[in-house]
Amino acid sequence: MNMIQVEGLKKSFGNDAVIDGVSFSVEKGQTVAVIGPSGAGKSTMLRCLINLETADGGTIQIEGQPLLENGKYPAEKVRRQICAKMGMVFQNFNLFPHLTVLKNLTLPPLNAKKMDAPAAEKRAKELLKKVGLEGKENARPSELSGGQKQRVAIARALMMGPDVLLFDEPTSALDPQLTGEVLEVIRELSREHMTMIVVTHEMGFAREAADKILFIGDHQILEEGTPEDIFNHPKDPRISEFVSKIL
Repeated sequence: MNMIQVEGLKKSFGNDAVIDGVSFSVEKGQTVAVIGPSGAGKSTMLRCLINLETADGGTIQIEGQPLLENGKYPAEKVRRQICAKMGMVFQNFNLFPHLTVLKNLTLPPLNAKKMDAPAAEKRAKELLKKVGLEGKENARPSELSGGQKQRVAIARALMMGPDVLLFDEPTSALDPQLTGEVLEVIRELSREHMTMIVVTHEMGFAREAADKILFIGDHQILEEGTPEDIFNHPKDPRISEFVSKIL
């Protein structure tokens, strides 16, 4: 079953095309890594999938429901319902600095899902243990390392019970040691068959953890395939050049 189906997605800022006719699918339980040079449109594509950017054309289906169909959006209420199936983890954490870790996790389901407070706190503590932050419930973001903040952000996204997780360069703001902590959490979610799209510059992670890789360049998908296809047998010379520089 395709959790996400994208056809002919387009997005421009002014006269500059950022995404120009992108098509791909993500199956249930797949980890899809999106790689390519900076400025190619990877993050913009991801933001279109969760309605943080308005696309100019194309079709986006989430679990068979059209978020965008031939360039037209449904009513805002319908969009919110469809996007509620997904969670997103951002590059810069986006935690509330004045709230404790526990409050950062419980606030979204208390407000959006009307979850009762004891159930939300129980679930939050379970997820903090899952991401290796047991005992950090009362810490504030300023007391955490970058890697810990990102793991809190992952736990917060999981609090909403998403069917799909989107990651927008989740380790780009971290040093190498902290990057490893975060990538291990994402690897564990992959082993549990969480459906994920991960925009990343971490080629080792893409090679080891992804079921499928999308290579975006020149605002299009130049190639998609398994890690073996992309890293060892790329068809497009631009991919060979990129991979040789990164690796």
